[in-house]
Amino acid sequence: MELTEKHRSLIENIVRNSPRFIGNEDLADDFCSEAFKRAYSAMASFEDIKNFEMYLNKIAKSAILEVLKNSGRLRKSKAGYRRIQEKFVSSSYQLDADENIAYDIPDPAPSFEERIIQQEEVKTIRDIILQIDSKEKNKRYLDIFILRYLKGLDQAEISYQIGISQGEVSKRITELAKKVNKYLI
Repeated sequence: MELTEKHRSLIENIVRNSPRFIGNEDLADDFCSEAFKRAYSAMASFEDIKNFEMYLNKIAKSAILEVLKNSGRLRKSKAGYRRIQEKFVSSSYQLDADENIAYDIPDPAPSFEERIIQQEEVKTIRDIILQIDSKEKNKRYLDIFILRYLKGLDQAEISYQIGISQGEVSKRITELAKKVNKYLI
């Protein structure tokens, strides 16, 4: 059996629909090439697999995790994998009165203006989610948004709070992100 265009398309679809893809779009080629490489090396066992699509899904998801770990964007912790936030520091420096190097390191706390902008962005997104939630009450998008992004709960905690599986929480977060993006574009 060979890796056909249908398989490639399926892998690309799995990658682009993965919750870990959001915010890491710049790594799409790396995700796909790692998944293709893994699928190609596992081709000999494809004929013995009953649910081929699920098998490719597992290959693609593990490839995504590997790329994110190797790129330094994910780190394994006791609770699972967590996203790493990049902090950019200016490399410019000046000499102080004693001729010592004094680096210009920005304050990591957001300024008043940045906090106002963040609050306005959250309000805009919340309003969009209210519209989406009113059309699909049973999905509980607003509850999931509040628990995840305002209260900072992880998917397992959200799952427990609203009584759905962790996989369903992940699916709804991804669905919600796509729906919000449609409103914003």
